[in-house]
Amino acid sequence: MDSIDRLAQRIADMYKQNRNLPSTAPRVGTVISLDPIKIQYGNNIILDSRHLVIAEELMAGYSRTVELTTVQMIAQDVRYPAKIEFYRTTGNVAERITELDIPATDNPDSQDNKIKATMTYTDGLKVGDKVILQPDESLKLWYVQHRVWKEPET
Repeated sequence: MDSIDRLAQRIADMYKQNRNLPSTAPRVGTVISLDPIKIQYGNNIILDSRHLVIAEELMAGYSRTVELTTVQMIAQDVRYPAKIEFYRTTGNVAERITELDIPATDNPDSQDNKIKATMTYTDGLKVGDKVILQPDESLKLWYVQHRVWKEPET
């Protein structure tokens, strides 16, 4: 290797060591298709399923079991209505629970003070939803972390 080649190799190595890595800052994208999933970032970039890692709670049908220790609704705002119903399933029959009593105990961690419930998300991603995207260092994988909050129309 002559001196010019060594100098070129050294300059290339210095460039690699000092170059700025691509930004992994969060960005906002728009869902443009659900089947197959496609999200647009900017004017020209379309990300499909092979580029996306999507948080499962963003998908319709995602279920999660939670423990209810307190159920309280105070000063409900008519613009943001909430409705909570409880059902008990016996065999194939679902019975609506009209009264819910969580007994007080001296030990808040006691199983006597907990009710388990399963929440199933029915409002998965929709075409037009804005989502928060965060790329990896190589810009090859994009993590879809959250849906961007949209204020309800009044």
